[in-house]
Amino acid sequence: MFQYQSVDFTQADLVAFIVVLAVFVRALIKGFHSLPRVVVFPFVLFFFSTALSTAFGIDKVHGVAALLQELEFMGVAWAFSLLTDAKAFLRIIHFILAIFLFESVIAIWQFILGAAMPTGTFVVHQQYAFYTSFAAAMAFALLSNETGPKKRIYTIILAVLLVGSLLGQERATWLSFVVGTSAVVWFSGKNRKRLLIGFGVTVLGAVLLVATVPRLAEMTVARFAEAETDTPRQNSLLSRLILWKVAYDMFTENPVLGIGPKAYQFVVSRHASVAELQGNSRADPHNVWIGTLAEQGIIGFATYVAFCVGVFKLAIVPLRKRSVVGLPRSLCLVYVAYFFFWLTMSYPFFQKGAGHIDFLLIGLMAPLYKNLTSGNRPSRAPALSTAGSY
Repeated sequence: MFQYQSVDFTQADLVAFIVVLAVFVRALIKGFHSLPRVVVFPFVLFFFSTALSTAFGIDKVHGVAALLQELEFMGVAWAFSLLTDAKAFLRIIHFILAIFLFESVIAIWQFILGAAMPTGTFVVHQQYAFYTSFAAAMAFALLSNETGPKKRIYTIILAVLLVGSLLGQERATWLSFVVGTSAVVWFSGKNRKRLLIGFGVTVLGAVLLVATVPRLAEMTVARFAEAETDTPRQNSLLSRLILWKVAYDMFTENPVLGIGPKAYQFVVSRHASVAELQGNSRADPHNVWIGTLAEQGIIGFATYVAFCVGVFKLAIVPLRKRSVVGLPRSLCLVYVAYFFFWLTMSYPFFQKGAGHIDFLLIGLMAPLYKNLTSGNRPSRAPALSTAGSY
């Protein structure tokens, strides 16, 4: 949308600002609502560690941008936590699935027409694959807890999204999908054995699809063959090793506070050639853990891990209760599938694009968490309310 120095402000930032502002104005009239302490406390710690790292970092502009982005994302979570109707939560999930179902249908059509790397309406196949694959993991979660007539619909949605994901030809998303769906199986409780069979059938179906469609098999083999090339420009795995080595060197130079938030991309070219960075002079470390160590040191890393734990607790704590069934359990499993997917991708929560969805889901999960852990209502109820709280 516009740029200040090398800091970009996008349309997503504008939409987030409008949403948060609208909820804030409402709160001035009807009263403010709060987020659970389980995420607020670790966020405050991470925010202050980011501020400390910015104060001693090499790039104050990007450090301030990181602070503003963290506040923006937490504002999104706070704004969406106003939605206390579990069915509204489900409708938003359905809308997300519908978007990427549409993207998958476009990609399938592109594949039929001969596209080497289908992208849907995205510019690059990587982004298309990331988004379609996490949607597939969420669809598996909804299917896993469905026993009614919607089960067939979710099965069809999962199948289309899974085909779309495979056409994206991004290796990391395949692993992330497996981990995300495995987490759903693990936290499914008494349905674990049944879901394990369903998980196996899903993975087997994906393998058979790749094996039986000649052009898809060729594309997949070619992607794996890239790992055998011996130059970073051709082998993304070698390129990542270089990026991680650079991040480690930055960490050892500033182990406590790091080089400063968002600074890695602007100093990485001092440590590696453009050819080693696959032609990208502003490459990111492709690993949130190593990247956080480099940019914010041990303090930032520790507080980020604490925040991650808080984010996962929103769903994992309720799922440990056998009394949580029905729609609340389905929504918890969807949340688990999504965040375990991105945990495996090693992408930071505070990243534009996916980050807005991250905090939207955190906000939607927050009132559900409060309801399921308060003991004020039976967990079996679908928790339908529009009065401001469960």
